[in-house]
Amino acid sequence: MKNILSKMNPLIRILYGSETGTAQDVAEQIWKSAKRKGLQSAVSCLDDYNIQDLPSEQLIVFVVATTGQGDPPANMKQFWRHLLCKNLPATMLQNLHYGILGLGDSSYPKFNFAAKKLNKRLIQLGATELMSIGLADDQHNLGIDAVFDPWVKILWENIANVFDISVKDKVNEKNLIIERYDVSVIEMNQTNPININSRLINNLPQLNTNIYAQETFLDSKVKIGTIVENVRTTIEDHFQDVRLISIKTNNIKYNPGDIVYIRPKNTFEQVKLFFSILYEHGIKLFPDMVIQVSEKEIKVPFVLKRSLTLGEIVEQYWDLNFKPRRSTMYNLFLVSENDLEKEKLYELTSSVGQEELYDYVNRPRRNILEVLADFPHTTSKLNIKWLFEIMSPIKPRPYSIASSSKATPNTVQILVAIVKYKTRLMNPRFGLCSKWLASLMEGDEVVFWLQKGTFHFDNNKPMILIGPGTGVAPFRSLLLERAMTERNLEDCVLFFGCRNKEKDFHCKEDFKRLSKENNLKLFCAFSRDQDHKIYVQHVIQQQGKLCWEFLQNHGNIHLAGNSRNMPNSVRDEFLNLVKQFGKLTKEEARLFIEHLEKNNRYQTETWG
Repeated sequence: MKNILSKMNPLIRILYGSETGTAQDVAEQIWKSAKRKGLQSAVSCLDDYNIQDLPSEQLIVFVVATTGQGDPPANMKQFWRHLLCKNLPATMLQNLHYGILGLGDSSYPKFNFAAKKLNKRLIQLGATELMSIGLADDQHNLGIDAVFDPWVKILWENIANVFDISVKDKVNEKNLIIERYDVSVIEMNQTNPININSRLINNLPQLNTNIYAQETFLDSKVKIGTIVENVRTTIEDHFQDVRLISIKTNNIKYNPGDIVYIRPKNTFEQVKLFFSILYEHGIKLFPDMVIQVSEKEIKVPFVLKRSLTLGEIVEQYWDLNFKPRRSTMYNLFLVSENDLEKEKLYELTSSVGQEELYDYVNRPRRNILEVLADFPHTTSKLNIKWLFEIMSPIKPRPYSIASSSKATPNTVQILVAIVKYKTRLMNPRFGLCSKWLASLMEGDEVVFWLQKGTFHFDNNKPMILIGPGTGVAPFRSLLLERAMTERNLEDCVLFFGCRNKEKDFHCKEDFKRLSKENNLKLFCAFSRDQDHKIYVQHVIQQQGKLCWEFLQNHGNIHLAGNSRNMPNSVRDEFLNLVKQFGKLTKEEARLFIEHLEKNNRYQTETWG
């Protein structure tokens, strides 16, 4: 086979399945790497690919994210359905060599499940692995780069070996930074670049546009909603600000367990800081410049197909809170002409410099604006084309729906913890989306869409619900819905946890009412209301007999919340109570819980 392949310079096809854009970003990085090596390459999402061409392909690199309970991303589902057809011959892909990189989160039980299933199916159809599947983990200190960087290095080595081609980088002035799009400034509106000054930067006008609004014409699932309520659920002096936000629109239906994806914007302060950095480094790019993005080698995102001002792009398209990855630092290295900065950037992109990169970016959560400020000579060399390759798009943020479409028609409610914390850096860190959501006032608009979530609730079975903190959101949705249709919630038990009964008991009145009027079994753990800390696992221990009775009556367990310690502590407690009340051995209890998990009777939805 190698002799036949060695005579060819194959097209390297890169296909991705992406939910929020990360897999697309990684796929485009591999495409750029191929271009830098002078190789033929093409990149697209799996559902845009003509699957009839699959039997004739020689080389494909797949980058696949996993969603929900091991589900493939939305832009891969059509491809996956076709690949599962039972009448496909076992030799269909005998000419294909492939590599798969999965992007996942190990806090979920079905870690990288979509990538693993794809790998198994390709082998069944006769394809040949170039290398072992890569399983990148968002929970790693270095994020997905911890797996991606060594994986892609081996990928190129194996391609060189199998196809007998050179994979050395051929960096020169032409391909210094590989550009995906043609980007040009087509118009200046009000600002005269000759008279630009710091006073103008400090008095930027606030924009009231939404560049994603036109997606509603392209996709009926995308909606524009109006904020009707933004209520704090924690008392004012509590360390964390949590909001119950109500978004109203027309013609929406959803079920308990569904999620809503929100399109956030950068804060006005961050936008102002971005343009200040450009101004201070002599880069003549201004908010009112009209930018045109057109196709060069990669399909232009729909949102960029019309002319936009740079101010709109900075506020709504580029993520100013983005934590630069190794590839970002490499692009800055290529741009840099300052010896000291170039040497430092090279160190941060080298394989031996990954711990240093972690200490510089990941540990203190340093964002792209702070990195640009730290490398002033390099930043001064940037232009509009290079900014499009260095900056990263804002990814939509998913939130569990906390409301019932029956109880509050045409309204979606979300329970949002406003992310804010300190690191060793001077300025506090914050969550881009949560900070923006907290700032919204009644009447402000939000672009969003609904999607099936992780949970699959069986209303015919008893339910054990564990939702500390904002993890209670999907269970509020479920219980409000069932109270509207069935009234009696005696076959539901809810374990809720927070710090203080009077400070951060989210939606307290709802749960008290459901307990009093609808027979919900409600048990709370208020960890700081007594000398010793009490968490949900301790309350589950106290109610062990009740939980065992629910499980004996074919009850299901649903858990939502932070992925750090709580999920494992709760699982350990269920192992203990199953062993105790079921009179099982430790091994039998382990098999019992694993059986529940395998049969979707123990479902989790966690986040970092």
